[in-house]
Amino acid sequence: MAPRNESSRGGETRPRRRRRNRRRQRGDDGEGGIDAWLDATVYFGLGQHLLLALPMLWVAFMTVSTPVAVTTAAVVSLAVACLAIGALRMNAVSVGAPWHRIEDSELGLGPDAGYGFLLRRAAYLNATLGLGTFLGARADLAGAGLVGSVVVAGGVALCAMLALPRLRAAPARTSAAAAGAYYAVSLLVVAAFPGTVDLFSLAPSVALCVLAVAVAAAFDVMSGRDRR
Repeated sequence: MAPRNESSRGGETRPRRRRRNRRRQRGDDGEGGIDAWLDATVYFGLGQHLLLALPMLWVAFMTVSTPVAVTTAAVVSLAVACLAIGALRMNAVSVGAPWHRIEDSELGLGPDAGYGFLLRRAAYLNATLGLGTFLGARADLAGAGLVGSVVVAGGVALCAMLALPRLRAAPARTSAAAAGAYYAVSLLVVAAFPGTVDLFSLAPSVALCVLAVAVAAAFDVMSGRDRR
């Protein structure tokens, strides 16, 4: 009888394939090395945030009245949120509820399916970016300087990311009420920032982006899911 071929296509042996699978499993369980951390913070953190929070990022970089304050706070908020997402994905931080990995959802329609979940996550990330950015910019304008802006923007992003797993795990009514209040405060802070309302007429894309975030937030609050 001919010996069994121990290699797979591409020349990879079975023991090597098993070792690779074990390394991948360790990375998924939060025990991986630098590669797993880079995947969690850059690919899943930064990539997810840039894609889903693009509307609020556009608003932040179109607010030209105080460009240094706004752009600095936006970058800090974005960076801290991505690091927090990576830490939660890697189980390096425990908040009493697991981080819901976005790739676990199957694509489809409806609030329970992948596209619905993407829209819900987009609402939260946009609200976090807006709140951190414009509160941080206000801290700068109030005299706290760039240091105060960094502390406020980073603090908002960190607290929001750490709170999201617990928000998802809360009862439906409690979760909806908390999310609704959070979205309302965020949109109010964005709209009340000096020069933002004027941009609605000067740059209609800014108004459309804010409207898109408001629609996503309304969908998240009213979709009636047990877990966000």
